[in-house]
Amino acid sequence: MKNLINLASALLIVAGSAGAALAAGSSSTTETNTYSSDATTQAFRDGEAAVEAQNWQQAIIHFQQAVDLDPGDADAFNMLAYSQRKNGDLDSAFTNYNKALAIDPDHEQALEYLGEAYLQAGDLDGAMKQLETLDSICWMGCQSYDELESAIAEFKTDNG
Repeated sequence: MKNLINLASALLIVAGSAGAALAAGSSSTTETNTYSSDATTQAFRDGEAAVEAQNWQQAIIHFQQAVDLDPGDADAFNMLAYSQRKNGDLDSAFTNYNKALAIDPDHEQALEYLGEAYLQAGDLDGAMKQLETLDSICWMGCQSYDELESAIAEFKTDNG
């Protein structure tokens, strides 16, 4: 019992010291994180504006900046891949869709867009696998499932 009390006391002291250290250094940490977050957000927004303008080269530059600033951002990897796909670089698009899905395996839009990339490459089976995955995670339906299903139907019509 005495050892348990000593252990609890030691943990409280360590926790208190860590809290004080965090409080003492919080302004520089917050500024760094805020700056990084703001820069990432701005790069992403600039990328979205370039996508809206269908300026794929510019979108790639901005989304690449966003993933460089935050390599854990599945949305940025997804949009980087989308821009690369629209620009005709399927190899890079496949790589970055897979990075997005490694971060967030249930990323609906990345699954949809990856399926569309498979269709662009002429790989109906690859697209069907993405549709099956969307079906398993969108059990109440979702826009990404509907859009990929429609793209697959169009692909089948166009390719007999």
